[in-house]
Amino acid sequence: MNVAFDHLVHLTERPEQVKGSFEQLGFTAIQGGRHEAWGTYNALCYFASLSYIEWIGIADEQTANTCQNPLIAQLVADRQEGNGFSQFAFRTNDIKQLAAQLKSKGFTPIGPLPGSRQRDDGKRLTWSMLFVEDDTDGAFRYPFFIQWGDDDDVRMNELAPLMRHPIGSPSLSSISIYTLDIDRAISGYRRLFDLPDPNVGHDEAGTYAELTGGGVTLRFYQADEPPSTRPFACRIIGSKPQRRLELAGGTYIFSES
Repeated sequence: MNVAFDHLVHLTERPEQVKGSFEQLGFTAIQGGRHEAWGTYNALCYFASLSYIEWIGIADEQTANTCQNPLIAQLVADRQEGNGFSQFAFRTNDIKQLAAQLKSKGFTPIGPLPGSRQRDDGKRLTWSMLFVEDDTDGAFRYPFFIQWGDDDDVRMNELAPLMRHPIGSPSLSSISIYTLDIDRAISGYRRLFDLPDPNVGHDEAGTYAELTGGGVTLRFYQADEPPSTRPFACRIIGSKPQRRLELAGGTYIFSES
């Protein structure tokens, strides 16, 4: 499957506050805009290869609560648990072909579904989203897929200034994810992305199984208490000094490599 990691979604009541915290650390971050049809708004921090972190908040509760988009429904449900990472996405340049590939592997795709928002300079950004129907019995959650309205080279040219950071040349290298059944999660992701056997290791969060694909490493941990299937940490490399910060329910680990 030809995909690349696109972005990590961090649900927070005040996206602008986390944006400000990143700016104080020496990162370039911007206010994004409003998704009128979803009742949400965001702020963003871009890294190399067009990957980014999206801090997203609810601007219109009624619209968000009745939105049929699976991502927004997930955010509304996660909001009951509080702020923190919620989802992540992989980018494709042929979302219809990707949907066909998912079907051939026995998955049930949902979409493509349209999305858009107005930028401050007046340009309307458009994209399509593809989701995987949940067949996990709540044991873990699949990512979603996105195709942008502009080609990657156009976006790279437009976003190049936002990928330059006073702190250095950072990139998002890994995401740590809770699951209620680690073996089932690894099996599902391996089938989804055609990945080899995972690496197994141990760190401060416990024993993990690690898969790498699309330019990002995913570390899966068995969740015991409290039960959760949300991402809980991400590692950003290429920045100094080394530190670990808790921001709006998410753990950010900064290191040189």
